[in-house]
Amino acid sequence: MTHREIYEVLYTESAGHDRDRLDPARRASFDKAVEILARDPYTELSRPIGAGEQDREIRLTSQIVAEYMVSRGRLLLVQLRIFDDADILLPQG
Repeated sequence: MTHREIYEVLYTESAGHDRDRLDPARRASFDKAVEILARDPYTELSRPIGAGEQDREIRLTSQIVAEYMVSRGRLLLVQLRIFDDADILLPQG
């Protein structure tokens, strides 16, 4: 088995604040998703959002989208967009 690099995860102040406001269940799912992302920040489920490959976006959970940057063994979560089913104008159905 080969050693796979795990990227150091860092947060901007804004992304850290949003992370800290998650309820315990959402925080547990978020933390697990970030742990998986730290092993492969260029996963095919992510997409570049700029001219280069290092600025990326991914849907971490069904309710959390993250924008992040990858550089020199670090993964910087820049912005989190958190969706809540309670704030839907027109629910399906």
